[in-house]
Amino acid sequence: MIERNFYKDKKSKLYHQNEEEIHLKSYLFGNGIRMLAVLAGITCLAVFFEKSRMDNTSIVVLYVLAAILTARITEGYAFAVIASVLSMFIYNFFFIEPLYTFAVEQKMYTLSFVVMVGVSLIAAGITSKLKKRVDSEKIQAKKMEMLYNTDGSFLKARDREEVIENCGENLVNILGKTVLITIADERRNLMEPHVYICNSNGSENLFKLVKEREIIKECFRTGKPKGIGVKSKASEAENKLLKYDSNAYYVPIKGNYLTLGVIGVACYKREILSDDEKKIIRIVAEQTAIALERENIYARRHRAIIEGEGEKLVKKINRITGSDYVTLDDFLYDNSTVNKVNEEN
Repeated sequence: MIERNFYKDKKSKLYHQNEEEIHLKSYLFGNGIRMLAVLAGITCLAVFFEKSRMDNTSIVVLYVLAAILTARITEGYAFAVIASVLSMFIYNFFFIEPLYTFAVEQKMYTLSFVVMVGVSLIAAGITSKLKKRVDSEKIQAKKMEMLYNTDGSFLKARDREEVIENCGENLVNILGKTVLITIADERRNLMEPHVYICNSNGSENLFKLVKEREIIKECFRTGKPKGIGVKSKASEAENKLLKYDSNAYYVPIKGNYLTLGVIGVACYKREILSDDEKKIIRIVAEQTAIALERENIYARRHRAIIEGEGEKLVKKINRITGSDYVTLDDFLYDNSTVNKVNEEN
């Protein structure tokens, strides 16, 4: 098994990261500081508004804005909820009589607080969803750009090794996961696989398991996707082997007439790939198949040219020497030093 390591930035939004990999203290501290900074800034602005003798409605709007800003600059929706609740207490503490206490003398303010928190939560929720959608569209655009670059890199490949190298490297860049690629030799046997390891998280070890090797062979034999998340009409025993016990997703590299190889993607802790990720893997597999077939055609043509030139050379030698050599190897052997020594002995 040939392995290569890739170390990708885990903070990049292009790469999926398991929640267990997130450092909790760093996550809470970073987002908490951002939230408190927003609330402090809004409170200073609200004090300025109060001294300018503006009504309390403007101050309430400012604290709704605080929840929206928190949802925009923090990760997740939780900190926006916390900011909405804290905004109510800060507003009560600094701007509602009696000042600098959390006591409420007039019951009408209770309803105002509820409305204030409700509006803040709704606005923050909408902002959070829009942020996720924008981030998702950016990721998709980046992946499409990488797919375009992948196609260009295949056109520049000079042999099968470069095709495999480009396929593995580009899939790691797009998916942020460990990738296996194996292709068939001229006898239709799968060759030694190439494994492209992402961030050395240990996921590459699953490709060394016997059951995964069997699934790879089955994917190559049937020419159909196998592994985790694949719905199959096979028997219950086959499903247990090819689906439920697998920790990777496998796609065949299909040529015009034959299956040329298999691409496998390691799924961290049985994480099922999204439909978009599966589509990307299939697209790269199709690009790889086209590149491999092009290289195979070139290799056959190059071999035919060499054989043709060899035949011409043998005919020329036979004409000059008056011999009847069938191949160039016969001529080289008869005139080799080793053969002459043997004849002398």
